[in-house]
Amino acid sequence: MKRAMKSAKEAGTQRAFQSLPRHLRRRAASHNIRRLPLRLRERARGEVPKDAAKPKRVSRKMLGRHRTRPGLKAEMFKNRQKDKLWLETHVWHAKRMHMTEIWGHRLAEKPTAKAFRASYRASQHGALVHDASYYQYFELVGPVEDLDKVLQVVCDPAAPLPTFKRYSTGSREYTTNVYDAAQVYPQGLLGPATFIWAPVPSSSDAPTASTSSTPPPPPRRTLLVRVHPAVARSAALSIDHVLRDLRLGLSVALNRYEGEFLTFEVTGRRATEVVKAVLKPVKGSSDTTKEAWRKLDPAAGPGGVPAGMILGLEVYDPRLSFPPQLDKHSPTLDPSNPLVPSADIAACPSFWSRPHRASIHTPRYKKRDLDARRSHNLVPGTRLDPIAQDDRIPVLLSQRTLGPAGADSTLHGWTLTVPSGWGMPFFASLVYSTPRVGGLRERSHQFYEAGAARFPEDFVGTPGFAEHEVRREDDERGYWERRPPAKRPSYGKLGTRWPWRMEMGEVLDLAWRRGTGSAAALLARARALASDSADAMDEDGSPAPRARAKQLEQRLTADWAALSSSPSSRPDSLLRRAMVRVELVPCVRGVPQDLGMVYEVGEAAAEEVKAKMDAAKKGSEPRATGEYDGAED
Repeated sequence: MKRAMKSAKEAGTQRAFQSLPRHLRRRAASHNIRRLPLRLRERARGEVPKDAAKPKRVSRKMLGRHRTRPGLKAEMFKNRQKDKLWLETHVWHAKRMHMTEIWGHRLAEKPTAKAFRASYRASQHGALVHDASYYQYFELVGPVEDLDKVLQVVCDPAAPLPTFKRYSTGSREYTTNVYDAAQVYPQGLLGPATFIWAPVPSSSDAPTASTSSTPPPPPRRTLLVRVHPAVARSAALSIDHVLRDLRLGLSVALNRYEGEFLTFEVTGRRATEVVKAVLKPVKGSSDTTKEAWRKLDPAAGPGGVPAGMILGLEVYDPRLSFPPQLDKHSPTLDPSNPLVPSADIAACPSFWSRPHRASIHTPRYKKRDLDARRSHNLVPGTRLDPIAQDDRIPVLLSQRTLGPAGADSTLHGWTLTVPSGWGMPFFASLVYSTPRVGGLRERSHQFYEAGAARFPEDFVGTPGFAEHEVRREDDERGYWERRPPAKRPSYGKLGTRWPWRMEMGEVLDLAWRRGTGSAAALLARARALASDSADAMDEDGSPAPRARAKQLEQRLTADWAALSSSPSSRPDSLLRRAMVRVELVPCVRGVPQDLGMVYEVGEAAAEEVKAKMDAAKKGSEPRATGEYDGAED
């Protein structure tokens, strides 16, 4: 009876296709009954007239003669890319995503479906795929000693260099900040860049016998750099500037690539399961590669792999094994023989060969050719066995970690780098492996939830951040101006100076003028607070927050004075423009939004609020939520 009552209620309030979950609904299902599941087709036939139940066939004559000309679609797509670039997966995204023009590309911003919460759950407990092929690459080739000289000038001097032995073997990728060589550190921050060395197998480390008396020339190494498109040109110009200043143009070559590589990011606990379902290593792979591939545990996920580890593979065309089948079986692993990064595991010589990448740029077989082969199988439609003529694609698979190591909010995943021309074959298999697909919004939210700095949103003072603020101001101001005065906030009456962008320079100037006015006075206060151990210590013996802030200012001033090569960069002027990333945790419910106001309170008011919050946690007093009288509310 309950089932009959529910069916009668649904029959009067919603159509058959509306009873499906959102991720299974199709726009054409309301007009074409054959697009519905079998269990709903009978009900749908009774909801539409008989003449509307038959799908309308579209003939070539209805499209017009100008739409039937061969090559017209390719010509139309080419004309639409004159002022912007499309990714290889653009058509797939344009049908399912809200698109935006940014960084010279036409990129997917967010899904058209309601997917914000579902995407967050996928990145935490499932898998989320993002096409990051808008990232650009350039290559440095030269002796290690000369490359080290260049990287010492360009990279962050307060962080390890990419030439350290941990990374120079090519077994791990390394991400650090790069700077404009024309400016004096700490000025001129451009943004983060990822460095990947072409590995040197252990078999080639042994010296070779030579009868010549002259020493052999130093070996030339290849360093691949992946940068964000907002700073790709600036980073390449900075390196070129260093090569001219150090006169290394003859020994170090800088090669910029346009559309040479594609990048896919798979994030989440099930990322390893998805990657192993899509990638099928060739039978001729080395024993070291096969053993490393076997040790990838889908149950442990990418978090069980050393950070930044690289696997170099040659894989078959993913269309041969389409649709991919997920395998949740965990391999039997020996605890005494864990997976350790090595140059032999990361070695894939064909990936670093530009002629080889050019030879496989166009897949040898089209989809219709593979479908014809599949139709001749004993069971039509089953997977194809690879043959000698099938393509073998070299790829790099690198472990990716977002956030501080060991934190509960840290996210892990994989970065898949493939040669250009193979975007849709790999992307279609990744999407069919049951992960969700995210755009720029979902990727930015991953960094936010993991507690990692987002580029360019969180890199204040960089060219990418300035471009981001201009674009956001145009969007926010346009939305505000389109609303009537009665339906929009009056920023003038509220006293908001910068409602649509962050003017961090003016904020820092105001904070400096409101303070003591000089770095010497701040450091004197820090020493006074540090000497007063009774007032500067919490109950657990650690320095109080304000004392820790002053000590941090003192250390920053000393570090900048030691690292800066310009005598004009005084510590007080550097401290005046310095910023430190902090984390704000609300005491009560609520999520702070972008451009939210943060107020500073005095010591007495802060102690009063802290006491009130401690009492609220015990349930004896109301919380400081602004609902009561007093400045602390």
